[in-house]
Amino acid sequence: MRSGAMGRRAALGAMGAAAWAARQATAAGEPGFGFRGLDHVEFWTADVEKSAGFYARVFGPTVLKNRRTPRRYVKLGSGFVAMDKGPEIRVDHVCAGIEGFQIASLHSYLEQQGLAYKDYPSGKDLYVTDPDGTRLQLGAADSWSGLPGDPEAVAAAGGPIFQPAGIDHILLNVSDVAKAEAFYEKIFGPVTQRRNNRTWFQAGKSRVGLLKTPGGQRAGVNHYCVLAGAFNYDEAVRKLTEAGAQVEKPEIAGAPEFRDPDGYLVQVMGPRTA
Repeated sequence: MRSGAMGRRAALGAMGAAAWAARQATAAGEPGFGFRGLDHVEFWTADVEKSAGFYARVFGPTVLKNRRTPRRYVKLGSGFVAMDKGPEIRVDHVCAGIEGFQIASLHSYLEQQGLAYKDYPSGKDLYVTDPDGTRLQLGAADSWSGLPGDPEAVAAAGGPIFQPAGIDHILLNVSDVAKAEAFYEKIFGPVTQRRNNRTWFQAGKSRVGLLKTPGGQRAGVNHYCVLAGAFNYDEAVRKLTEAGAQVEKPEIAGAPEFRDPDGYLVQVMGPRTA
């Protein structure tokens, strides 16, 4: 009797997962999953403490230190950046947060779409890898609340330069735009915009963009953009320079662009420029 009940529960669970996947696959014009937005960006750095101090100065001192590793997390409103010591300077992955996340249902959907995936050791989330090797993590929205870290006091002169609200978008360099579009459409749904040689997908409140890899660059993350409260551009640029950032000519007027201590390109948009 017990084994029969367990079998029925397993069958119902499988049916539920299949139904969830089918709804996602057939929701014309909708994203593949119920995304809330981009949850975080994790990258490798030459000096974790220096990097955490820089980001705390720019975006605020809400910092956690991982209990087992040197990894730090700096909050960016509804999202965050994670940094760890690595063998090279590169972005490890980008994560999109899903409302009502169910990993078994996600397995079913990805298998239906013919997308290979790999679960993280925790079994709580997974990642897929695009044609250029860029990793996209898929997990529960608001993963900050479950991070294995403790608050860390980071010295930062004065208040933060920006008041971050979340991650607005990420732009990816891709070697083959058509191939990358086909991959990301299976996850985010149809393309929402093509403009300035860029292809955009909506991921909840955030966007994911694709750009043919510019000469002299490599495939992967071109830059990520933080949405912030209102700020004065000239004042922000002055403070960024004082904080040691390499400020670059902005692509969008009023939206500062700068490189962090490891050379990662960051853009910040206020309410009027977003």
